[in-house]
Amino acid sequence: MTLMPSELSMKALMAPFVDTGDEHLKDVATRVRIFRAAFEAWEDLHGVASGDQVGFSNILQRLRNPGNSAIDIRNAIQRYDEFRYYVNRLGITLFPGTNLAFGDHLLLHASFYKAGRGIVLTLGDHQVYMVLTSIRAFRRMGCTLPIEIMYLGEEDLGEEFRVMLEEIPGVITRDLSIMVDDQGWELKGWAMKPWAVLMSSFQEVLFMDADVLFFVDPETLFEDPQYQATGALFFKDRNLGREEKRKWLKKVLPSPISGKVKENRLWTGESGHMQDSGIVVIDKWIHFVPVLLATRLNGIDRDGNSDTGKKGVYEMVYGDKETFWLSWEMAGVHDYAFHSGPTGILGILKEPEAERSREPDGGAEETDTQEEDQSSRVSAKVTKAVSPQNHTACSPQLLHLGNTGRPLWLNGWISQNKFSAPNDVDIDNFQVFLKEPVKKNPSSKTEMWELEENNVCCLTVDSFTEISKDDKHALEVMILLAKEYEWEV
Repeated sequence: MTLMPSELSMKALMAPFVDTGDEHLKDVATRVRIFRAAFEAWEDLHGVASGDQVGFSNILQRLRNPGNSAIDIRNAIQRYDEFRYYVNRLGITLFPGTNLAFGDHLLLHASFYKAGRGIVLTLGDHQVYMVLTSIRAFRRMGCTLPIEIMYLGEEDLGEEFRVMLEEIPGVITRDLSIMVDDQGWELKGWAMKPWAVLMSSFQEVLFMDADVLFFVDPETLFEDPQYQATGALFFKDRNLGREEKRKWLKKVLPSPISGKVKENRLWTGESGHMQDSGIVVIDKWIHFVPVLLATRLNGIDRDGNSDTGKKGVYEMVYGDKETFWLSWEMAGVHDYAFHSGPTGILGILKEPEAERSREPDGGAEETDTQEEDQSSRVSAKVTKAVSPQNHTACSPQLLHLGNTGRPLWLNGWISQNKFSAPNDVDIDNFQVFLKEPVKKNPSSKTEMWELEENNVCCLTVDSFTEISKDDKHALEVMILLAKEYEWEV
């Protein structure tokens, strides 16, 4: 009852939002933090864990228990009814559209309890062959996780394609359009991601874009120490361009600003791109409210309206990407991590090779036999110029590397144009990878990334790494699987 606001405060919390842009997001963040405290208390009051399920205690019956004769039953029940109205009404105000499938946030959250791990994707007809390739590839790596593929009705993903996908063991397709009430806005495109995460049946979700390809079993991400410590693992985008949004963050986030925000590129001014949302790994039981907020930022608050003067979230950040970590910070939740492995690029060197020395031993070049023997112990060898020289590779794909330096996953498919047939793709397209430096050189006047046409990016650094036999084999499998399809959609 100490969390129950005054009548005046309750009216303000339930009132329609009147601001737009920065002020609106600040108002949303403030109300969400109040809701989180109330919802957690409400859930603690009712929830009763039993085995693999959560049940709900009948509070009114408990209040009428003869052992409670010392309390004012009438006042307690009336106050209970008031708080129930408060927490449920505030949830509906803050997170419209999320109650269609379950009718109540308490029931929705309870459905995740010990609900296991799984992979979630969103896709339409034009992305089916990508997903058929990627799933079959990581199934060969030993991944047995169940998979839920979300789509928006028959016109988005036709029955023929759904049948093809569900022929893969452990794959089911689910119509997200009947789980979400998008009255007043339209669920589509990138915005589907957090909604698919929320409405999936798993407790722990690995969401992946349709154009993502793995070099390792994706299930290993659930065992990542950063995920184990926080329950939310995100990945960094290219450190591309310089853009400071510190003033904007100060306007959007309630004080005090967390230390994680002050390390964020949007705060430091390194770049306006912090997160690559091609992969997110989230424990929804731990992070229910931040996921709810991410659906709002990709829902009713997503688009602007010039006629009404409304400024949308997608006008303030680049699509859905930053809305994940931003939702955590707006909700006052700081248990999340950005994967510590570097980003990079995979392809062919643009410039001729110079005379090189081999690392990591720093000695003479190894013979072919030595290289073969060592390939089982290290994933690849770094090749660095004897005299200072930059190396450049260009590709539409963004590479994410693990903490060991080995490629982990690739965002952007394997073709130069991800919507074209991969007939011209072979392993010679992937010879080396370049790692993005951990930090930009603040005194440098040149950018390490250069954006070209058709989403092609070029990375220039002072060293490169030859792709290992294992990773080359993984790519060969992906290419062969991709070429099995006719690619007519």
